[in-house]
Amino acid sequence: MHDEALLVARLFLGVPFIVWGVMKLRGGDAKLVPVLAAMGLPDARLLAFLVGLCELVGGIAVCLGYPVRTVGILLGAWCLLTGFTAHRNDVNLLLSHVGMAGGFFVLASVGSGALALFAGSPHGALGVLP
Repeated sequence: MHDEALLVARLFLGVPFIVWGVMKLRGGDAKLVPVLAAMGLPDARLLAFLVGLCELVGGIAVCLGYPVRTVGILLGAWCLLTGFTAHRNDVNLLLSHVGMAGGFFVLASVGSGALALFAGSPHGALGVLP
């Protein structure tokens, strides 16, 4: 039951990032580019594309369960960063980002479980990432 629960948790955390990443890569970045430009970030369009790519790749990695510890820490930090920079004026969005970050940090600490790609721990060259 433990491995099944971890799979469900991974899906609940990873699928939204896949959807958000695909939406940004398919033109949904139109709302993000002005926000990034208003923050004074250079080349907001390229940055919006990279955000979408990171969300897509990170979500797929979480759903597959490898490298869930590394991606869990990165996406947890991502949620905190975006929550406190972009959503600090909306308490509901800020708290949802903080909650997702907590889920990613828990996932990073317990691992992916047996129902994951490589059972969560590959051997050889792919075993470099935790």
